[in-house]
This record gives sequence, structure tokens and C-alpha cells, in this order.
Amino acid sequence: MKKILFVLVLLVVSAGVFLYVNFEAGLRRGIEIAASNALGTQVTVSGVSLSPLSGEGSIRGLHIANPEGFDAPTLMDLGSLEVAVNLKSLVSDVIEIERVIVNDVQVTYETTVLNDNIRTLLNNLPSANAAPVVDASPDAEPAKQIIIRDLKLLQPQINLHTKVASAPVPLPDIELTNIGEQSNGVTVAEAARQILTALNRSLTTAGVPNMDVLVDSAKQQLEEGARKVGDAVEDLTDGVRGLFNRQ
Repeated sequence: MKKILFVLVLLVVSAGVFLYVNFEAGLRRGIEIAASNALGTQVTVSGVSLSPLSGEGSIRGLHIANPEGFDAPTLMDLGSLEVAVNLKSLVSDVIEIERVIVNDVQVTYETTVLNDNIRTLLNNLPSANAAPVVDASPDAEPAKQIIIRDLKLLQPQINLHTKVASAPVPLPDIELTNIGEQSNGVTVAEAARQILTALNRSLTTAGVPNMDVLVDSAKQQLEEGARKVGDAVEDLTDGVRGLFNRQ
């Protein structure tokens, strides 16, 4: 009898572990798909843990790829996110996220002569006033919306990356509250827009040159480089002519 009970307990524990592991794997994949679709660029996650009792957990190694047309592989790398979710809301149309604390925030701010990656990603997001896309299939479920009541980005660092220069710049902590609260939820894309807009605003307040200044600087350095090359070619041509004239 004891052996039977032991086997039953072992089976129950094994089933629980199997379901929990697959739950977290499914949650990780769900985050990747939802975020990638919302941002229009690839989002990957290394791991996810979430307590089915408290709703507290963590997301590890979240990476947001740079939009097309930029050299750096990622726009944002988040080492770890501490989250607290209202578990009951996971089965509703609006997921309530009570708290998100993001540590080890690395943002690559890359500029070209015509644009920068943060504003490119913002421009790729659906307009806040755009009508939601409705799936015409009869079995389609409504898109999930979210509320984030408290979001903190702790000790973020911007890695300034241009065609002519690269430098790390520390930023002050960023805190946003009640994202989507007044409208009873927003799309993941709209939440991302608000977060990226706050990040972009932080660049200016921290004294990081805005995109227009960087573009002008890049143009000036490119023109200066072209002028120096032209002068060098002219000097070389004059030297060759002088060599033949002496013969």
C-alpha cells in the first residue's frame, strides 16, 4: 500500500513539474510573440518564472532587435525584470500588471545621417488613434490589453552608436505609473510607445544630443573627411606632376 501511495505521489509531483515547466515555456513564447508583433521587430526572452500562487516572477534576458537599416544587433537589452501580475486577469481581456522593475537596462541609441533607431521604432508602431485590427475568423479571440500600474527602469545606460562615434551615457531612473489605467487597458504597442517616448525624453534631459544635432555633426564630419581626402588627392597629384616636371 505504501508503495502505491509513493508511486501516486511521485506521479502527481512529476505531473506538476511537467505542467509548471511547460506553463513557463508557453509564457515565455507568448511574451516573445506578442512583443515581436507589437514592436515590428524580433523580441527574444531567455527565461520566465511566475509563481502560480502570488503572481510574482521574473523575466530574464529580454532583447529587442534593432529595426531594419541599423548596424547594431539590438536596440534594447534588459538583464532582468521583476514582475507582479494579478493572476485572475490572465484569463480576462485586460492583463493587470501591478509592478515591473527593470534592472540592467542597456539601450543602443544608433543614428544615421537621416534617422535614429528609437524614432524609427516609434514610427513603426501603430498610431494611438488607429482602430484595432480585427481578425475576421469566427474563432478569433479579442487582442489582449494591459495595464501597468508601476514601471521602473533602474540605472539605464544609453550606448551612443553613430557612424563616427560610440560612447556609453548613464541616464537617470525612469518611472511611469498607471499605463492604460484611465482607458481600462492599452495594447502592448501603445504601452511600448509610452515607454519609448519616456526614454527618448530622458535622452534630452540627460544632455545627450538629440537626433538632429547628431545628424548635423555626422554630416559635418563626413564633409570634413571628404575635404581632407580631396586635399590629400590634390597634394598627391601635385607631387606626381612635380616629379615629371623635374625630369
